Amino acid sequence: MIEYEELRADIDRYLMERFKYRKSLVRLTADNIIATRRNSRVDLYLRIRRIESRFPPDCLIIARLGFSKERVGHGTHFVQFLTGVAKKYGFNYIGIECANDKSSALAKKLGFYSIDSENYAIATSNLISYFSME
Repeated sequence: MIEYEELRADIDRYLMERFKYRKSLVRLTADNIIATRRNSRVDLYLRIRRIESRFPPDCLIIARLGFSKERVGHGTHFVQFLTGVAKKYGFNYIGIECANDKSSALAKKLGFYSIDSENYAIATSNLISYFSME
């Protein structure tokens, strides 16, 4: 659980720096979900899963990700940041749960594979390769 609190703090620092917040945005729930408090610029809901489910084991699952300003690279930048966090904490996959049209487009752009019609995953090693080629 301490590891997850450190993960929460890393995400919080990232969002505070990127979106110029002065107070903490991110909380960790008892069932290992990282979520942002209600605010106008960022909406994040991230599941931490070590066991296999619909997604592979050791997966950070983006259940909800939204930004007030769209199509300016915030989603790609966040996934790039999350890739580094996943590597740091030993997560081998990143998933996108219940993807809508926008998050499906992001998943396809970054090379995620489709688990079923609405869920996507990718090995962090593939994302590391993708971002190192940019």
